[in-house]
Amino acid sequence: MMMLPYVISFSVVTDAKEIDVLRGKTSQCGNFGYQYDEQTLDLLKKNLARNGSLYLLARRGEDFCAFCSTDTDWWEDRYFFLREIFVSPELQKQGIGEELMRRCIAHARERGAEGIVTETASENLPMRNLCEKYGFVRW
Repeated sequence: MMMLPYVISFSVVTDAKEIDVLRGKTSQCGNFGYQYDEQTLDLLKKNLARNGSLYLLARRGEDFCAFCSTDTDWWEDRYFFLREIFVSPELQKQGIGEELMRRCIAHARERGAEGIVTETASENLPMRNLCEKYGFVRW
């Protein structure tokens, strides 16, 4: 993992209002684009309350850097769902997403998960590469 030239703090989201920091955030990678709209924020807030959920925020000082979440809203018992991972575009490729994913995977394992799954667009190459790095298998 690349060493960061500044301190990034990671915190667990405990209040659904903290998720609002994502409102309007966007990401673009080639033809793939993503924006956090009200529907997405409402779904995140709903699943934060699920037993076993882990929602993480990364910040540099008070500034938002990244977000990642995993929860148990998957159709197979004993599997966790990596719901979201978002790193501010200007901070990508610095190891922040890797650290968030590592923490979410460890969280699922500590709770006895048989596996962790995610869904991503085929055009989202950074996410596909990150998933491959952590041993996700294309399904």
